[in-house]
Amino acid sequence: MTKDKSFNDCISDNDNELVIHAADNFPQFPQRDASVASKCDRTLAAANSNDLVVLRGELDVDYFNWVRSLGLGSDFVVAYEADDSSLTLSELIINDPQPIIEVIQKTGRKPVYVPWFSSQKESEAAKVLGAEFFGSPESETIKYNDKASFKVICQELDIPVIEGVSFEMQAEENENYTKMKTIVDGYLKRYKTVIIRGTLGESGMSLYKTNGDDLAEIYREISDCSEKVVLIEPFLNVSSSPNDQWIIGRNGDITHLGMRSQICKEGMIHVGTISELIISDSDSKHIIESSLKIAKRMRETGYVGVIGVDYIVSDEGVYPVENNARFNGSSYSIMIVQQIEKLIQPIPVWKFIKIKTSPCSFAELENKLKSTIFDGIRKQSIFPYNCELLQRSGNFSVLLLAENMSQISDLEQSVKELETIEEIAI
Repeated sequence: MTKDKSFNDCISDNDNELVIHAADNFPQFPQRDASVASKCDRTLAAANSNDLVVLRGELDVDYFNWVRSLGLGSDFVVAYEADDSSLTLSELIINDPQPIIEVIQKTGRKPVYVPWFSSQKESEAAKVLGAEFFGSPESETIKYNDKASFKVICQELDIPVIEGVSFEMQAEENENYTKMKTIVDGYLKRYKTVIIRGTLGESGMSLYKTNGDDLAEIYREISDCSEKVVLIEPFLNVSSSPNDQWIIGRNGDITHLGMRSQICKEGMIHVGTISELIISDSDSKHIIESSLKIAKRMRETGYVGVIGVDYIVSDEGVYPVENNARFNGSSYSIMIVQQIEKLIQPIPVWKFIKIKTSPCSFAELENKLKSTIFDGIRKQSIFPYNCELLQRSGNFSVLLLAENMSQISDLEQSVKELETIEEIAI
């Protein structure tokens, strides 16, 4: 295991390679609806100067120029300008690889294709481009993202997990709901609340808490979204929700990217991340040892890429609850912070949150943020990113950069004054 290595260096530390950032999250949602938006532009500020960023939609020139004026990002950008959600970015590339091939030929460097989530189409896109694939077989990606199979793997590795049941949804059978109710009622005899979560659901999809009163309604909702298996578990009293990120390189190196605190709506849905981690040394040691066991197992079975294991620290113990076998919601936050730290001194504390304001252009947002927006020099500032939906819906993300938690609070208050912070799915 290595550590103290930057995120980008773990992907490639070879100047003769062209890293192609294809950060489309659509492949993660094969049954996506209008609530799932592509977020390819998260890499605009996270990329190295010699990388290539590929976008599904249009390039926001104002935002791009602002990023480049700070000495961040790269001038190599290919935008496919797709205006609908029918095709993933990898499918757009497979259909028309020439714009990227031209950049590859221009640079003369060996391409490395880096997707958000590894599915078969991402592997095909890499082949079409003649690129090495920084990813895994789709079977590996799904196996570890699946919460039920991940829980079994943890048990095989002697890592303690929350008690619970994998429940197969069979809505066509009259007895199926009764069986679920029996399980839920059993846990409610010992716990106040039960959590029901889909094994492949992401970002709050198929995720419910119940005290039993609304179980029939929840059952119908899960049935309507065609979820095949759900986990039924007691909802514990949680004091902290650490996310422990790792990366397995193409050469098999396992690197620890660090542990951070997740901000979770209603104790369930991830809506932000903060670098400040308040857990005991023994809990931290247990988490790192557990994650390393998981990473070694994943390496053995051929996994390459980012790993983000979510844990809960509860009254009953410390447990892994999910394996994000893909880039995580906070991965680009980490990458951007590391790029900023190359420009200025280390950032002592940072926080990532999602924002909803009135739809506006980036130039208008920049004016709203005024003296608090990052200027390339000061640590106490706001760094907006993930601005792809800013003009359409007002949704974007910010990094709050500061010397201490008091400054973080001040910055967060100034952001709230834009309008309202709306906790939206990543």
